[in-house]
Amino acid sequence: MKTSKFSGVVFDLWNTLVPLPNHLKEQAFRETSATLGYDDNEFQSPWAVTRTKRETGDLLEYLYWLRNELSAEWSNETINAAMEVRKTIHGSAFLNPDREAIEVLRTLKMNGYKVGLISNCSSDVRDMITTSELGQYIDTLVLSSELGIMKPDERIFKLAASKLGVSCSECLYIGDGHDNELEGAENVGMEAVLIDRGDGRKWDKKVVNSLSSILKEVGLA
Repeated sequence: MKTSKFSGVVFDLWNTLVPLPNHLKEQAFRETSATLGYDDNEFQSPWAVTRTKRETGDLLEYLYWLRNELSAEWSNETINAAMEVRKTIHGSAFLNPDREAIEVLRTLKMNGYKVGLISNCSSDVRDMITTSELGQYIDTLVLSSELGIMKPDERIFKLAASKLGVSCSECLYIGDGHDNELEGAENVGMEAVLIDRGDGRKWDKKVVNSLSSILKEVGLA
């Protein structure tokens, strides 16, 4: 049973619950570019500068929009093929989920904690999560592509707490620190913890080196 001030535990997705190594990200980008008929170096700039649009709406609609912006001649079939390539490669990150992550989520659920997930991501990610082994342990998903806003916007954290039925002050937030998410969580009253994945990010408050350490933070270890 719960033995701490927290009633909800909210996680980031990529490189927190699900590793997304650089080689996989690069492969997804390279093969998506190739499917659309671009050299990946040529496609890097338009892809990078439109990230916010890509991750705050429907991915298919984004690709239609980008086709117009670039005056590209992609057919609808080509765009669908690019989406499938990207989803297959990113989805492979879920095929063999981190056993530590599964055990932490299971333990939290067994002990009465509400579990949420917030992610800045494209619209194809929901299915990756819900059809994976992780999905059964997550009470609510709050995804930028569905809300039209991204971390560290305070509204995304407030909505996660509301959907869990707890106050922000009752939530522990865990992330790798990307997109200033820890500051965003703290600004709404959550307690934020950095999980150090060795990428050099700094946080002047609580830092852990493994997901299992979160169980201690909520009184379960």
